[in-house]
Parts: sequence; structure tokens; C-alpha cells
Amino acid sequence: MEIILLEKVRNLGDLGEQVKVKAGFARNYLIPYGKAVTANEENRAKFEAKRAELEKAQADAHDKARSRAEKMTGFTIQIVRKMSEEGKLFGSVGIRDICDAIKQAGFELVKSEVHLDRGPLKEIGDHEISVSLHPEVNFKVIVSVIGEK
Repeated sequence: MEIILLEKVRNLGDLGEQVKVKAGFARNYLIPYGKAVTANEENRAKFEAKRAELEKAQADAHDKARSRAEKMTGFTIQIVRKMSEEGKLFGSVGIRDICDAIKQAGFELVKSEVHLDRGPLKEIGDHEISVSLHPEVNFKVIVSVIGEK
């Protein structure tokens, strides 16, 4: 299925690009969330008429993401979890735990912006996690998992 992207989509393309994707991906994600429209003559004409407006909105979103990233870059979060006598954690630290800790520190972060490349954190110590506020704005945050008996 051919679509026209209405915003930059990670690993897919930039604003205004016409790309070919699977029908389910377009129908279930891109089109309902306003990230794309089907590629036909009518939608191409509508897109070209609104192109400047969409580019301005994308630039504003990029600037807001960059300012948020500057405040949070190099930030360290401490999360305390129960551990066994052998030093192993009971359970793990997931995305929700990290988002809650960042919100308590006074920053705004959504679960979809946090990426745990190796899955939930299951060990005590400092872990570097990726945060992506915008397809072009990525930075690292240190999560320090502290164990208590």
C-alpha cells in the first residue's frame, strides 16, 4: 500500500515522502494516528496545500523535544528495589518504573519515549537507557538500581 507521510516516522521516512508499507501497518497505525494518508491524487493535492503548515508544526515539535532533551541529558535516576541475600533483585525495573521515577523528579516523559534495548533491568548497578523524544532527538539517561534487603 502506498502512503504519504504527514510527519517524520522513525525507520520509515520524512515528511512528504511517498512510501510503500504493508496494508495492516498503514490501516492500523499510520492512518488512524494521523501520521500518513493513502497516496492518491486527491490526498497529494491536499498535502501540497498544507505542506508549509505541516513543516512548521514538525519544526516546532522538534524544537520542543530538543529543549526537553537539553534539560534531561545526563540525568541520573535512582530506583530502589528489594533484593535477596545473594544480591539478586526480586522482579525487575521496567519502562513504567523508569517513567514514574522521572515524573517524580519533575520531568515529563511518556512510556513510548523510553527504550530498553536489552529488556527490563534485572541487575543492581548503573544502566544507560535510551530516550527518544522525537525521531531526530535521542539521548541517554542513567538509571541507578539500588538494592535493599
